[in-house]
Amino acid sequence: MYRLKQLCLIIFALFIAVLSAQARLTINITQGVSQQIPVAVMPFKGARVSDAQIPDGIAAIIADDLRNSGRIASQTTRFPQSVESSKDIIWSKWQSDYILIGSIDERNGRYDVTYELVSKLSGNVLNARKFTNVQKDQLRLLAHTISNFLYEAITGSKGYFTSKLAYVDVENPYNVKKAVYQLIVADYDGFNPHVLLRQTKDPIMSPAWSKDGKYLAYVSYSKGNMAIYTIEVYTGVRKKIASYKGINSSPAFSPDGNTLAMALSQGYSENSNIYLMNLANDKLYKKLTLNGINTAPAFSPSGKELAFVSDRGGNPQIYTTDLSSKYPSSERLTYGAKQAFDPQYTPNGQSIVFMYQQNSGTQIAKVDLNSKKITVLTNGVMDASPSVSPDGNMIIYAKGQESGGANLAMVSIDGKVQISLPSNTQGAIQSPAWSPAV
Repeated sequence: MYRLKQLCLIIFALFIAVLSAQARLTINITQGVSQQIPVAVMPFKGARVSDAQIPDGIAAIIADDLRNSGRIASQTTRFPQSVESSKDIIWSKWQSDYILIGSIDERNGRYDVTYELVSKLSGNVLNARKFTNVQKDQLRLLAHTISNFLYEAITGSKGYFTSKLAYVDVENPYNVKKAVYQLIVADYDGFNPHVLLRQTKDPIMSPAWSKDGKYLAYVSYSKGNMAIYTIEVYTGVRKKIASYKGINSSPAFSPDGNTLAMALSQGYSENSNIYLMNLANDKLYKKLTLNGINTAPAFSPSGKELAFVSDRGGNPQIYTTDLSSKYPSSERLTYGAKQAFDPQYTPNGQSIVFMYQQNSGTQIAKVDLNSKKITVLTNGVMDASPSVSPDGNMIIYAKGQESGGANLAMVSIDGKVQISLPSNTQGAIQSPAWSPAV
């Protein structure tokens, strides 16, 4: 039992690095690719809309979204000329590859929003849309939606700026008796935080999204016992899924939403194993592992394979298993790491990102599923809890500091773009999880 507790504590300490939180996560790009695409984002003409959700207008939200991708350098000031329409552009004055022109008009408390994305290569409008009768409280979502269209038009990859971020906020994290845990869902950039669940003393851990973005599975303690729950994001309706004796941890939804993988000890032995549960009847129907301590399951995008962490070889490493196999069987994936934790498949199914430990620190790395080559993506001392963006290009994680603190950060899948998300309030964030595209 001591060995099981010891491994679980190590994994939780690495997975759930504590970091300061704030309602808005200000994103600073600390390192970027040398060939970012230059895009000029002009202020939208017409009605001025400014409040807590849109402090600098729609154009500023769009510019932030494009910049946050790490692939686009958005210009918002010092334009070489004033532009009212695409016909006004004198391209010889511009260094930008694209120019975004927009307008917003107010009618009886509702708004009409139009935009045009003009390409320097062709001199023509590449992408344009008009939205009518938009409510004020919908404008921020509309800005993210426009960013999705622009990002796809410019890069060819689908935008993810309407996706969500789930995390656990902890008040008084260092006082067990007074600690308050909140399960929160916010926009990907930290705006619009909504508390789904709030409880005192009993921790909340490991939120995991269903593939349709409608549910979160999570781990919670109740009267000293671990249990796995699901919660419907839009209604807050909760359901206890697993509360067996001992460890109930690491829930993960299958891509089709019909199955939940989890790590269970099924008592108080030293071992935990990966099980599959049919969510139609909440019954366990398959045991995938037999030996050692096994945890942190993650489904492949196809749903045909599952990755997990096991210490059966002495140290925690990542293994994969074919779910169609009649009998439990698995293959070790990571060999170049002293320890490996928390696997997450990329959406294309070609790689797994994970927590990599070679010496004393941990970094975020990826391993190619064909070559098994490991590429270290970050250089921190305690980088933890990776979660991949819906388009597979960015990874959000908890970046630990030598001083003991930590902050949220992002890294591109090739490691070339590093983004810091500083924060400054008294709370603490745990286990960030990026939603599917919504």
